[in-house]
Amino acid sequence: MSVSIQELGQRLKLLRKRLDLSQESLAESMGVNQNQISRLENGVGGTIELLLLLFSFYSKHFHVDLLFSDNFDILEKHEKLSNSHSLNSIAVEKLKLAQSEFSTQIEEVIRLLNTP
Repeated sequence: MSVSIQELGQRLKLLRKRLDLSQESLAESMGVNQNQISRLENGVGGTIELLLLLFSFYSKHFHVDLLFSDNFDILEKHEKLSNSHSLNSIAVEKLKLAQSEFSTQIEEVIRLLNTP
């Protein structure tokens, strides 16, 4: 599960647009500068503090736990986040990690077996 800062910015932008907010109105409601929102949404910078403020703000409206998932989807708070959806996302990520770990180990065993 690897989400780039650019992907995260795009996802945050989608959340903002789903609420029909401009960068200016979001920034004003959070007490930050519009430029800070823009930089984060465009993947060119931002602070952990701003990210936490946005998570806090968006968590009132959306299930933000899917923000870093490969299976990103915008689910509003009134929509039930099924345990199977959440567990499936976790299972997929664990399987991907195991696949990459075992792949590396298998390649190493093959390399050792092919060494004269």
